[in-house]
Amino acid sequence: MTAAHLIRIAQTITRRIAPGRAFLLALILTVIAAPSLAQSGLSGTYVSASPRSAEMIFMVQTPDGRITGRLESMTLDEAGKTSSSSFTLEGAGDGSTVMLTIRSTLLSLGSPPSLSGALDGDVLNLSWQGGHRAYRRGTAEQYRAAVVDLETRSDQIEAQTAFATAMASLARLTAILDEIEAGMPALHDQLATASERYRHLYSRMHNRRRAQTVLSNSPDQGLATMRAGTDAQSYALEINAVGLEVVRLRSEMHGQFGNARSLAASIDTYCADAPEAAETPACIGVAGQHTKLERLSVAAQAEFDATDSAYRQASVDVPPGRRLIESIVRR
Repeated sequence: MTAAHLIRIAQTITRRIAPGRAFLLALILTVIAAPSLAQSGLSGTYVSASPRSAEMIFMVQTPDGRITGRLESMTLDEAGKTSSSSFTLEGAGDGSTVMLTIRSTLLSLGSPPSLSGALDGDVLNLSWQGGHRAYRRGTAEQYRAAVVDLETRSDQIEAQTAFATAMASLARLTAILDEIEAGMPALHDQLATASERYRHLYSRMHNRRRAQTVLSNSPDQGLATMRAGTDAQSYALEINAVGLEVVRLRSEMHGQFGNARSLAASIDTYCADAPEAAETPACIGVAGQHTKLERLSVAAQAEFDATDSAYRQASVDVPPGRRLIESIVRR
């Protein structure tokens, strides 16, 4: 059976089956008819490979010059991500020259891209708008080997990127915890001042409100009653300002600890996803930073708890103040 016979059989069958299976059938028939196809000039498999890409063109040329085939490709970007594509090729060839059109539902908008070129020995030179590439006669196995090489390079790049990211995260985590630790004495002083301010301001406010209550029972003390109420309100505003400063300090500290925990978690994920990375500096170093993080977190929480306790105690107008007012009112 001649190559022409096999090609006609393939064309008849492929009209009735899925495109992917049609391509496989064409490839099988090409292998069977390899000696005859070699005489057709353009029919065959062509491969192009580089550190960033691999492409394979498979073409079958009929006796009347028509060409059908596929273009398979894989690319590797700078981040180590691979992307694959597959397109149907249609066209015609005359001697060593070839004109091809790429067909794909992904390229359905506008005019389909076209390729043109010539076969020079075993090298198929193809050009298109904005580019050129040389393909050498080869095999599907050679293309697959090039794809495997790209996938290996992808794994290496991603591993290197993950390692660099983990090391950068460790450096940032260390810097944040060092900053928190260095700022703990100042935080202690600020919160101690806030606690003392609470005690002082609430004492003054309670006294003014007691006076306001007592004076309000005397008809001739209207102005004094108003002054006591104004003073009490002024102290209340100062108390609120102290509270806002404590909220600011708490929010700032919460943000720092949140960033630290997020960085530590990202390093933990890196170490868990790559068991071989367990002995890397990032995975070894993060253990110590976890201990430091928890120690500082407990210390900071204790400082805020003490301030909250001072606020609660100061805010209550406890006896004997209340009993004193009641006795004055009963007189």
